[in-house]
Amino acid sequence: MALRPPRCVRPLEASRRTCLLSVSVVVCAPMDNAQGDGIDEGDWGRLHVTRACCGAGVCRNFAPELLGEVAPAHWGAMDGDVRRRGPAVLAGTYEEGAFTGILRQPRSRADLEAARSAVAACPVHALRLRSPPPSGARPGAVGAPFRAWPRRIEEDVWALGHPARENAGATAYFIERPGGGVLVDLPSPTEAVFRFLEERGGVRWIFLTHRDHTAHHAEFAARFPGCRRVLAAADVNPRGAGRNPATSEVEIQLSDRLEPMTLDGSPLADSDLAGAELAVLSQPGHTAGSMCLLYRGRFLFTGDHLAYSRRIGQMMAFRLQCWNDWERQIRSVRRLVALAGAGHLRFAWLLPGHGEWHRLEGDGGAPAAAAELGRALAWMERQAPGHVPFFRFIPWLQSRSYPGTRLARAVHAIGGDGPGSEAWVLPRAARPYLPDYRPEKAAAAWLRVSLVAVTALGAAAAAARLAARAAGAVAKRGA
Repeated sequence: MALRPPRCVRPLEASRRTCLLSVSVVVCAPMDNAQGDGIDEGDWGRLHVTRACCGAGVCRNFAPELLGEVAPAHWGAMDGDVRRRGPAVLAGTYEEGAFTGILRQPRSRADLEAARSAVAACPVHALRLRSPPPSGARPGAVGAPFRAWPRRIEEDVWALGHPARENAGATAYFIERPGGGVLVDLPSPTEAVFRFLEERGGVRWIFLTHRDHTAHHAEFAARFPGCRRVLAAADVNPRGAGRNPATSEVEIQLSDRLEPMTLDGSPLADSDLAGAELAVLSQPGHTAGSMCLLYRGRFLFTGDHLAYSRRIGQMMAFRLQCWNDWERQIRSVRRLVALAGAGHLRFAWLLPGHGEWHRLEGDGGAPAAAAELGRALAWMERQAPGHVPFFRFIPWLQSRSYPGTRLARAVHAIGGDGPGSEAWVLPRAARPYLPDYRPEKAAAAWLRVSLVAVTALGAAAAAARLAARAAGAVAKRGA
């Protein structure tokens, strides 16, 4: 399905591009109802974001004109001299602590369809569509949330939609190629997705950017016999646990090597990148085995390694969700900067798993790629080093997104309720990346933890002394 370009893109610019997908190249300003086609003054629903929002950011790709990033004041110090460029979200459209807010409410059938897709894409149900649309356009009449997906990005590259909650709603992509295409990360294994892939020649390769996006790999491999799955050896999971399935049967397990590779692991020279059909770039940091895939020197699939931020108008990385090593991730991006600076790496599209996708300005040549990556690197180097252990992130996520669970109740019993009450479970360096960070709440929570620990140790010591006395008394009576 071809999409008309966003209203904020000039017609001449739109005609020069073959992209069919609305992207965050420019800021889309709110429009009056009198402007544009298809605007209806009726009630098309009201969007609202709860504090269950965990920062996945995938919803904003489905409705870029309706959804944007929040911009807490304390993030300004961490951004340094980066000038904020993104549109401001509307006050009162999100709960404190949410990472996403509303730019404007739906005002047309197209807006309603985009809003419903975004709501369905949220992996933690934080985005809500309140109040019914006008008679004759109720959700059931509009159709399934992803009925207009997959959508072509450009040429033979598709964004699939239909995100899998088990992969935290990550965006999956498909490169359509003769003899079988390349599936980049995995959507929900629905019949609609299977049928779409089969109609376009099937799947020859399944490229898994990292261990967090491997759910359903067995279902897709079974549906497309003969396809080869690709994953970094460092991210192979020999035993499945929770939403991360076992991946030891993945056919191609790539080593962590500095040089580019083909999908089957054959080495490529740096100078071969510009002309390579498909090239794998090892980029550890988010996880130990994170990888990027470069297609025809035009599309860079980054998984959770890099994404675009309209808030600051440039590429960035997820410090809060860095599971392995932030400094290692910086070194990986520094390698990309060097490749682009030498003229070997070029791309026009940044296509992440989480966060927003982006089309670079101009023709996507190496100088533009080097400049964009250089700005991302400078931003990353200003951030705090370290990482967030997954065993500490999960309690934070549970307490935010699933407050009724036993683990969430335990977190709130120590941290209290309201904004900033869950931050204490995260490492100190990661807490400022929360929109609702309250240093005093985290300090109070750790004081409670310390008091509980001291009390428990005192009780244990007293019990040990009593046990020793009792044992001594028994020994005396026996003597």
